[in-house]
Amino acid sequence: MPRKQTPACGSQAIASQPARQRLSEPLPRDPLGQRFCQLFPYPWQAIVAPTPADASQKPAWQTLTQYPLKPRSLWTCWQDAAQLVGVRFGPTTYHGLIDLDAFSLHHPTRDRQALATIRAALASIGIHQTLLLRSSWNGGLHLYIPLPEAVPTFGLAVALKHCLEAHHLPLQAGQLEVFPNVKRYSKAGEYSEYNAHRLPLQPSSGSVLLSDTLQPLPSDLSSFFQQWNQAAAAQDLEQLHQAIAAAKKQHQYRSYNRRSNIALWQEELENEMEQGWTGPGQTNHLLKTIGCYGVVFQSLSGPALAHYIERTATHSPGYREWCQHQHEISRRAQEWAEATENYYWPLGTSPKRDRSLVLTTAANNIVNFNQKRAEEAQARIKQAVLELTQKDQLPDRLTARAQAIASLAQCSHSTLQKYKELWHPEWYVIELPEPVTASSLAPAIEPAKALEDSPREELHTSAYMKGGGHDGVLEKQINSDGEGLGRGKLSFPQPVPLAPAIADEDLSEVIAEIQVQFRRLAWDVQQVVQFIADNFDGKRRSQLTDDELVGLLYRLRTRSLSD
Repeated sequence: MPRKQTPACGSQAIASQPARQRLSEPLPRDPLGQRFCQLFPYPWQAIVAPTPADASQKPAWQTLTQYPLKPRSLWTCWQDAAQLVGVRFGPTTYHGLIDLDAFSLHHPTRDRQALATIRAALASIGIHQTLLLRSSWNGGLHLYIPLPEAVPTFGLAVALKHCLEAHHLPLQAGQLEVFPNVKRYSKAGEYSEYNAHRLPLQPSSGSVLLSDTLQPLPSDLSSFFQQWNQAAAAQDLEQLHQAIAAAKKQHQYRSYNRRSNIALWQEELENEMEQGWTGPGQTNHLLKTIGCYGVVFQSLSGPALAHYIERTATHSPGYREWCQHQHEISRRAQEWAEATENYYWPLGTSPKRDRSLVLTTAANNIVNFNQKRAEEAQARIKQAVLELTQKDQLPDRLTARAQAIASLAQCSHSTLQKYKELWHPEWYVIELPEPVTASSLAPAIEPAKALEDSPREELHTSAYMKGGGHDGVLEKQINSDGEGLGRGKLSFPQPVPLAPAIADEDLSEVIAEIQVQFRRLAWDVQQVVQFIADNFDGKRRSQLTDDELVGLLYRLRTRSLSD
C-alpha cells in the first residue's frame, strides 16, 4: 500500500482529530530539528501565516483545526522562509514565554528598567535566567523561560500571572502577555486550548537573539540551544514547584470566591473575630467586623447590636493586651453599631439603601462618620494640651507627654501619632482657644508706641546680649548677690518700663501672645521651629524655660515691628 503523506504546512487536507495527547511521531533526521521539535512538542491547533512582504504588516494567522502538525511537518514549516508558524501548549511544558509588544510601555526603549523588573519578579519564583529574543522585524520582544524538565502547564501559567501581578506588572494584551496563559475552564465534552505563540528564529522572520542592551547576537539554532541549556540549568525547580502550588491554591480560592460570595464572606468575618487582636491599631477594624456580622448574619439592631459588639470585643483574644480603647469601649461599640446598622442589612431582607448609590451616598455616610470621629479626637487632644500647658504640667519628654495627653484626651497612642502637629515637641504650636480679634493684637502695638514716646538713649547691651548688641540669644544677668546663670533677672535692650510689663504677665498669657505673633508673621511650623532654634541655641519650644518664653515673645514683637 502507498504510504500516507503528512499534510504540507498550511494544507487544508482533512484528518481525524483524536483525543488531545502528545503524539509519538517520528522526529526529523536533522539533530537540530529533533531538539527543536522536542522543545515544542504539542501538535494540535498550530497557527500558520504567509510571511508578510512588508515587515510593518501583521501576519494573517490561521489555525490548523483539521489535523495535528506532526514533528517532521513542523520542522519543514519552520525552515520555510515564506511561511510563519506557531504552536500551543499541551498538559506539560518545558518553557514559558513573556511577550512585550514593540509599543508596550514595558518595552526597554520606553522603560530602561523594565527587563530588570520583570527578571527580578521571575527570580522570586525560582526562574533565574531567561533568553531574550526579538520576535520579528517590528521590534517586539520574547523573553523565553527554559526549564530543565516538564512542569504542569496550567500551574506555570497561574504562577507567572500571579508573580508578575504581585510585582505591579499587570497582564494586558498588546502590553505584557504570558504564555502559557491562564485559560478558561471548559464545559463537559469540550477542550479549551492555550494561546499560541510564533516559533523563534525562523528564517527571514526578523527573529534574533539579543543581548541585554538589545544588540543582535549569533542566532543560529546551535547558539540558541547553548543559551537554552545554560538558562534551564540555572532555574530552581523546587522553588518553582512551590510557587506553582501556591498560585494554584490562590487561583482556586478566587474561583470559589466568585461561586459562593455570601458563604465565604461569613467565613471570613468569623475568622476575623476568632483571631481577635494581634497588635495595636486594630480596634476600629474589628469593631466594624463584629458590627457587620451582627447586622447581616445575626439580624441584630439598636441596643442589642451595641451590646453584641461590646461583649464580643471584650471576650476576643488579645483584647486585654492590645486594645487601646478599653476605657471607652462602650462608647465605641455604640458608635460602630449605629454606623454598621445604617450601612448593612440582615441577610434575606430588603436593602435599606439604594443599591445604585452604594459608591456615593452610603459610602459618604461612612466617610462622614469617620471624619466626625477624627474631628472629635483632635478637639480632645487640643483641649488636653491646653489644660496641661495652663497648669504647667505638660512634660518635655516625648513618652511622658504622649502618656499624659492620651490619658486626659481619652485617645490611643496611634491616634496621637496621626496628629503630631497638635502635641509633638518638634511640630506643636499652641492653638488659641478663641479666634484672634483686633483687641488681642493690642499688646503687640504697645511696644512700638512706648519706643516712640520714650526718650532716645543709648541701649547698653554688652552685659545682656551675645554678639555685641546684635540680635542674639538673651542671657540672664549675674546680679550683685552672686547668683549665677539661670538665677538672675532678665534684662532687655530697651527702656526699662517695658520689661516689667512683660515679666509680670501670666505665663498662659505669654504663651497666647506668642501664638498671636506667629499668626501675625504668617509662619508655618518649620519656620517657627527654625526661628526658636536659631535664637535659643538649637532648642525646641518645649525646652524653653519660663524666662526664655518671655524672651521669645520679645523677639517676636521686635520681628513684627521690623516687618
